[in-house]
Amino acid sequence: MSLTALRPNVRTVNSSWHSSVAALPAVHRAATPFHSREWAAAWQTVRTELVRGRHHLFLQDGTRQHRMSFYQVSDSPLWRAMEGDAGVTRPTFEADVLYSPSIYGEYGGLPSAPVPVLAETVDRGRHLARELGTEALVIANIPPAERSLWREARTPDAEVVLSWAHRARVGSSVEEFIANFPSSEAGREFRRQHRRGTDAGLTLKVARGTELLPYLPQFTAQARATSERHGLALYGTDMLTPLTRVPGAVGLLAEHADGTLAGGLFCFRYGSALYLWAPAIDQTRDSNLHTYGWLMYESVQYAIATGASVLDAGRGNYAYKARLGMLPVALTSAVYLTRPNPHLISRLGALHTGLNQHVLRAWNKA
Repeated sequence: MSLTALRPNVRTVNSSWHSSVAALPAVHRAATPFHSREWAAAWQTVRTELVRGRHHLFLQDGTRQHRMSFYQVSDSPLWRAMEGDAGVTRPTFEADVLYSPSIYGEYGGLPSAPVPVLAETVDRGRHLARELGTEALVIANIPPAERSLWREARTPDAEVVLSWAHRARVGSSVEEFIANFPSSEAGREFRRQHRRGTDAGLTLKVARGTELLPYLPQFTAQARATSERHGLALYGTDMLTPLTRVPGAVGLLAEHADGTLAGGLFCFRYGSALYLWAPAIDQTRDSNLHTYGWLMYESVQYAIATGASVLDAGRGNYAYKARLGMLPVALTSAVYLTRPNPHLISRLGALHTGLNQHVLRAWNKA
């Protein structure tokens, strides 16, 4: 009896490595902006995250095509920031890591890919991770719908929920959005913060795609200062400049009456959602202005005006987003070691526990 007869449901997945995403055939429309070819291309030149090597895997499953990007990283400010949130006493990794994709992308994984494709992805990625001498392969930020599929494909050595995204239906008006808040007090405060900013002269500037470029030096400085308030500077113009070419990129910018920037949100209006990816708030002006709250209100209005049905408010700021009644979405990173390392497994467990406790503390304050 032939092998084919013994395994009638076996399927062949062909894959090949490429040094540039530009060399890959076009695939179907990406599920999110973070899965787009343009997002992967942006990481060809990023320096804020210390990327030592870039590898792109093209997978062919019958007529279906998939792409997964892998980055050899020696230092990730965002990973270190999460270690700070978790309160761990030492770095998780002691050598380079192969991330797939970068953890800066809010959502990772391979949406709509079947288990054989995921298995091929892990096998090729883990082999590459060993060849490069890295400690581990990290399949980053897998959403709940895909988590069991990755487990079925190849059981990870460890899983870490690095962060939680936040989503909410926007409805047809801001008042309909507010109606879903857990308390009436939260709704009154949401309106009050927006009214305070408007009365102080804040106006919204919408900069789409490369229209954002003239604003990036000031926006980046404010984004770095904003993230430093909670730990580390996470962004750079080397990162944000190419991201203006990602489909749906848009800056929602709060301007003072004199035209200076009070803050902004680097967003992506993509598919049915408005994704709020990176906030920037001027830390040198009056903190009572509540620029972030004003921008959140404006983002709801912008989502409605552009036909979005979902507001994805991104990661972090857990207590605030809980007060707005947003649905938290656990983003799991699957870790595959390149060699047995019980001490690394222990450190990954401590990171997972610390981050979970960090989120629970924030939710208890909401």
